[in-house]
Amino acid sequence: MSTFVSVGNANQPFTRLLDAITACADLLPKPIVVQHGHTPFNDPRCEGHAFLSMDQFVEQIRSAEVVIVHAGAGSVIHTIRERKVPVVMPRRAKYGEHVDDHQQELALALAEEGKLVVVDDVASLLSAVDKARAMQEKSGSKDIEIPPMVKVVENLLTALAADS
Repeated sequence: MSTFVSVGNANQPFTRLLDAITACADLLPKPIVVQHGHTPFNDPRCEGHAFLSMDQFVEQIRSAEVVIVHAGAGSVIHTIRERKVPVVMPRRAKYGEHVDDHQQELALALAEEGKLVVVDDVASLLSAVDKARAMQEKSGSKDIEIPPMVKVVENLLTALAADS
Protein backbone atom coordinates (compact mmCIF):
# COMPACT_ATOMS: atom_id res chain seq x y z
CA MET A 1 0.00 0.00 0.00
CA SER A 2 1.25 3.44 -0.86
CA THR A 3 0.27 6.88 -2.09
CA PHE A 4 1.84 8.64 -5.06
CA VAL A 5 1.41 12.39 -5.49
CA SER A 6 2.57 14.45 -8.48
CA VAL A 7 2.34 18.17 -9.18
CA GLY A 8 3.90 17.86 -12.63
CA ASN A 9 6.59 20.11 -14.03
CA ALA A 10 4.93 23.51 -14.45
CA ASN A 11 7.02 26.40 -13.16
CA GLN A 12 4.20 27.88 -11.11
CA PRO A 13 4.02 26.71 -7.48
CA PHE A 14 1.29 24.27 -6.51
CA THR A 15 1.19 24.64 -2.75
CA ARG A 16 -2.58 24.03 -2.63
CA LEU A 17 -2.10 20.34 -3.49
CA LEU A 18 0.97 19.91 -1.32
CA ASP A 19 -0.73 21.61 1.65
CA ALA A 20 -3.64 19.17 1.24
CA ILE A 21 -1.22 16.23 1.31
CA THR A 22 0.48 17.58 4.44
CA ALA A 23 -2.89 18.05 6.15
CA CYS A 24 -4.00 14.49 5.34
CA ALA A 25 -0.68 12.62 5.42
CA ASP A 26 -1.47 10.71 8.62
CA LEU A 27 -4.55 9.19 6.97
CA LEU A 28 -3.09 8.27 3.55
CA PRO A 29 -1.57 4.86 2.75
CA LYS A 30 2.17 4.76 3.44
CA PRO A 31 4.70 5.33 2.13
CA ILE A 32 3.72 8.62 0.54
CA VAL A 33 5.92 9.50 -2.44
CA VAL A 34 5.61 13.11 -3.57
CA GLN A 35 6.93 14.50 -6.86
CA HIS A 36 6.86 18.21 -5.98
CA GLY A 37 8.45 19.78 -9.05
CA HIS A 38 9.36 23.43 -8.65
CA THR A 39 7.32 23.81 -5.45
CA PRO A 40 9.39 23.55 -2.27
CA PHE A 41 8.16 20.66 -0.13
CA ASN A 42 9.45 19.05 3.02
CA ASP A 43 7.34 16.75 5.17
CA PRO A 44 9.13 14.02 7.13
CA ARG A 45 6.13 11.72 6.62
CA CYS A 46 6.68 11.82 2.85
CA GLU A 47 9.44 10.84 0.46
CA GLY A 48 9.93 13.94 -1.67
CA HIS A 49 11.41 14.17 -5.17
CA ALA A 50 11.59 17.32 -7.27
CA PHE A 51 11.36 15.26 -10.45
CA LEU A 52 11.30 11.62 -11.52
CA SER A 53 12.31 9.96 -14.75
CA MET A 54 9.39 8.74 -16.88
CA ASP A 55 10.16 5.14 -15.89
CA GLN A 56 10.17 6.08 -12.18
CA PHE A 57 6.97 8.08 -12.61
CA VAL A 58 5.12 5.18 -14.25
CA GLU A 59 6.45 2.71 -11.67
CA GLN A 60 5.16 4.92 -8.84
CA ILE A 61 1.72 5.01 -10.45
CA ARG A 62 1.77 1.27 -11.07
CA SER A 63 2.69 0.38 -7.49
CA ALA A 64 0.55 2.94 -5.65
CA GLU A 65 -2.77 2.14 -4.06
CA VAL A 66 -3.74 5.82 -4.20
CA VAL A 67 -2.68 8.25 -6.96
CA ILE A 68 -3.19 11.98 -6.43
CA VAL A 69 -2.06 14.22 -9.30
CA HIS A 70 -2.50 17.59 -10.90
CA ALA A 71 -4.71 17.50 -14.01
CA GLY A 72 -1.89 17.55 -16.53
CA ALA A 73 -2.80 15.50 -19.57
CA GLY A 74 0.31 13.32 -19.33
CA SER A 75 -0.20 12.53 -15.65
CA VAL A 76 -3.85 11.67 -16.15
CA ILE A 77 -3.22 9.57 -19.27
CA HIS A 78 -0.46 7.55 -17.61
CA THR A 79 -2.59 6.93 -14.54
CA ILE A 80 -5.62 5.77 -16.52
CA ARG A 81 -3.41 3.55 -18.69
CA GLU A 82 -2.17 1.84 -15.51
CA ARG A 83 -5.79 1.03 -14.62
CA LYS A 84 -5.91 3.48 -11.73
CA VAL A 85 -8.64 5.94 -10.81
CA PRO A 86 -6.72 9.07 -9.84
CA VAL A 87 -7.73 11.81 -7.50
CA VAL A 88 -7.06 14.94 -9.53
CA MET A 89 -6.59 18.50 -8.31
CA PRO A 90 -6.46 20.81 -11.33
CA ARG A 91 -4.03 23.70 -11.28
CA ARG A 92 -6.08 26.91 -11.42
CA ALA A 93 -5.26 30.28 -12.95
CA LYS A 94 -7.06 32.17 -10.20
CA TYR A 95 -4.52 30.83 -7.67
CA GLY A 96 -1.52 31.53 -9.91
CA GLU A 97 -0.95 27.79 -10.43
CA HIS A 98 -1.19 27.89 -14.23
CA VAL A 99 -1.74 30.30 -17.11
CA ASP A 100 -5.37 29.24 -17.70
CA ASP A 101 -7.93 26.68 -16.54
CA HIS A 102 -7.41 23.99 -19.19
CA GLN A 103 -6.64 21.48 -16.43
CA GLN A 104 -10.00 22.15 -14.80
CA GLU A 105 -11.76 21.61 -18.14
CA LEU A 106 -9.96 18.30 -18.77
CA ALA A 107 -10.56 17.04 -15.23
CA LEU A 108 -14.27 17.85 -15.25
CA ALA A 109 -14.77 16.19 -18.65
CA LEU A 110 -13.03 12.99 -17.52
CA ALA A 111 -14.82 13.01 -14.17
CA GLU A 112 -18.14 13.03 -16.07
CA GLU A 113 -16.96 9.86 -17.83
CA GLY A 114 -16.13 8.24 -14.48
CA LYS A 115 -12.38 8.07 -15.16
CA LEU A 116 -11.19 10.14 -12.19
CA VAL A 117 -12.29 12.06 -9.11
CA VAL A 118 -11.81 15.83 -8.98
CA VAL A 119 -10.90 17.57 -5.75
CA ASP A 120 -10.45 21.30 -5.16
CA ASP A 121 -9.43 21.63 -1.53
CA VAL A 122 -8.07 19.90 1.53
CA ALA A 123 -11.53 19.51 3.06
CA SER A 124 -12.63 17.12 0.32
CA LEU A 125 -9.36 15.25 -0.31
CA LEU A 126 -9.99 12.24 1.93
CA SER A 127 -13.53 11.70 0.68
CA ALA A 128 -12.21 11.94 -2.90
CA VAL A 129 -9.56 9.31 -2.06
CA ASP A 130 -12.27 7.00 -0.66
CA LYS A 131 -14.41 7.51 -3.76
CA ALA A 132 -11.49 6.82 -6.13
CA ARG A 133 -10.57 3.66 -4.22
CA ALA A 134 -14.16 2.42 -4.40
CA MET A 135 -14.33 3.17 -8.14
CA GLN A 136 -11.04 1.36 -8.68
CA GLU A 137 -12.20 -1.69 -6.72
CA LYS A 138 -15.41 -1.77 -8.72
CA SER A 139 -13.54 -1.65 -12.03
CA GLY A 140 -11.17 -4.40 -10.82
CA SER A 141 -8.67 -5.63 -13.35
CA LYS A 142 -10.91 -5.26 -16.38
CA ASP A 143 -9.63 -3.20 -19.25
CA ILE A 144 -10.26 0.49 -18.81
CA GLU A 145 -11.52 2.20 -21.92
CA ILE A 146 -9.45 5.24 -22.78
CA PRO A 147 -11.85 8.15 -23.45
CA PRO A 148 -11.69 9.70 -26.93
CA MET A 149 -10.60 13.05 -25.45
CA VAL A 150 -7.62 11.38 -23.77
CA LYS A 151 -6.65 9.73 -27.07
CA VAL A 152 -6.76 13.09 -28.86
CA VAL A 153 -4.60 14.74 -26.19
CA GLU A 154 -2.18 11.80 -26.17
CA ASN A 155 -1.82 11.94 -29.98
CA LEU A 156 -1.23 15.68 -29.83
CA LEU A 157 1.44 15.32 -27.15
CA THR A 158 3.13 12.54 -29.12
CA ALA A 159 3.16 14.71 -32.26
CA LEU A 160 4.56 17.69 -30.35
CA ALA A 161 7.30 15.53 -28.83
CA ALA A 162 8.23 14.21 -32.27
CA ASP A 163 8.54 17.77 -33.59
CA SER A 164 10.91 18.77 -30.77
